[in-house]
Amino acid sequence: MPLLNEEEILESAAENLANVLDTVIGPQAWQFVPVDNGSTDETPAILSRLKQRWPNTLNLRLEEKNIGKAMKHGLLNAEYEWAMILPLDEFDPGFLRWAWANKTKYDLILGSKRVDPTLNEQEPYRRLLSWGLNALLQLTLQNVTADTHGAKLLKLKTLKPHIERTVISRGQFDTELTLRSLRAGLRLAEIPVRYAEKRAARNWMLTKIGRNVVDLYRLNRVMKDVPFKDRIRYHRYCLDDIETMQA
Repeated sequence: MPLLNEEEILESAAENLANVLDTVIGPQAWQFVPVDNGSTDETPAILSRLKQRWPNTLNLRLEEKNIGKAMKHGLLNAEYEWAMILPLDEFDPGFLRWAWANKTKYDLILGSKRVDPTLNEQEPYRRLLSWGLNALLQLTLQNVTADTHGAKLLKLKTLKPHIERTVISRGQFDTELTLRSLRAGLRLAEIPVRYAEKRAARNWMLTKIGRNVVDLYRLNRVMKDVPFKDRIRYHRYCLDDIETMQA
């Protein structure tokens, strides 16, 4: 979990998530790996309390405010066979249940807020920004997924070499990881998730656009040296598929 000044939602979100993890995976069969990247509020103190509540928690900290570096640091230090990237404000219990039940079928499972717009409660301007970003990824990098951000379940033994090779940080770390996985011929699935914003956006739209332009330019340069090594192995599910498979 990459964290930055999450004092308002951290404790309650962790409790809710722990309840689902206990049910789906089993009590004491999982660990939190929160990565605090530069929080200046009470987040570090709350993390200390969470470790008392769940001693298996692996608290990590980076001084730099960089969500991509936080995700990479957490994944490289995770100790279990599977890991989940979980932005704290985007937790959908249905994603965790389906992803865990189907974990052996795929190397990377993506939770997408764009696969089914009826489940997406983002503000219109944020939907527009997300659409524009993913349109550019499809046009310039031949990306086939609808969304590269959000929750993910990863088979760490397979993904760690690709995680180590990633170059881009900030908001496009998981985009690069997704693209590398696709080009390596790994097995990917993308499923819809319910998305409702739990807190206000932290950056102005123009600021995010500027950062994304810079990161996409760098990403295009990086991916020129990452060829397609095999055919694309990718499956996109709709909500009916998910519900039928869970029935």
